[in-house]
Amino acid sequence: MRTQLVAPLLAYVRSRGGEVAALTASLPVPLPEDAASAPEVVLLLPTFRALFEDAARILDDPFLGVSLAQALPRGTWGILEYACRSAIDVREAARRMARYIGLLNELVTIRFDERSGGIAQSIEGEPHVLGRHANELFVVAVTTQIRRLARPSAQPEGVWLAHPRPGRITGLVDALGTDALHFDAGRNEVRLPRDVLDAPLASADPNLLRLLDAQAEQALALRPREGSRLRGRVRERLVRRLREGTSGTTGLASELGLAPRTLQRQLAAEGTSVRAELEAVREELARAWVVERPLGEIAFLLGYADTHAFARAFKRWTGTTPSRFRA
Repeated sequence: MRTQLVAPLLAYVRSRGGEVAALTASLPVPLPEDAASAPEVVLLLPTFRALFEDAARILDDPFLGVSLAQALPRGTWGILEYACRSAIDVREAARRMARYIGLLNELVTIRFDERSGGIAQSIEGEPHVLGRHANELFVVAVTTQIRRLARPSAQPEGVWLAHPRPGRITGLVDALGTDALHFDAGRNEVRLPRDVLDAPLASADPNLLRLLDAQAEQALALRPREGSRLRGRVRERLVRRLREGTSGTTGLASELGLAPRTLQRQLAAEGTSVRAELEAVREELARAWVVERPLGEIAFLLGYADTHAFARAFKRWTGTTPSRFRA
């Protein structure tokens, strides 16, 4: 998986007097040579977990995730972070966190439940998600940023963590301001009260947000969000076809070096299909293009008979019309 946390973690270990060389030498798979400076590193999930576990051991800090969450430098999560910071309130920031997580990581999913106020992080097939320290980092980072930007006194109504309950939780309770913690939950979730969700952000910037949204939507359309290699190849081909005005899927299997039935079977095993991926790519490109292109051109490129058919599809995806989305 891709991660933006390696360089900040190594810098934190060094700042606390830890031996970075000893840390990296203990890993089952070596880190890339530029890991200490690269904004993004690709690691196997077990290596990522081992890195945090070994860092906690070297620093003798059982609450490493809590400590690092409060020390992360601004901009760690790139455009996702700045879009969240520029949103009008916590609710809009949470929506963007869920929408743009694919820019950072193909494995991790973030969902925002409007009814419960829950911001949840998960990885399909990984009940412990990122491992204890990174799990705790997520819930503390969300809570810390809300306090810094919107409501200093904000407290979650409840917190769910994917890993088993550790022996001590005092550092986590102190950082979150609540002892309503639930472990072995299969996900990491911070559940926020309505008044916190509606709290305005001090850093809100609607003009900047419009630019960031457009850039993020364009980037999403060009980058497969899922971790599946085949699904990513399918999406890449579909994006290329639609950008060139070829909306059909005829010949797609042969382009990928597969028989049509083999392609269908392998995608079905991953819970998807060519039709579903085409629909997803159309949605992502539509969200990006509607900001800057005429509707007739978008309808043609995406394979719709006319602008009315495209507008109906766009409203199904977004709940609003293309003109209102632009506004």
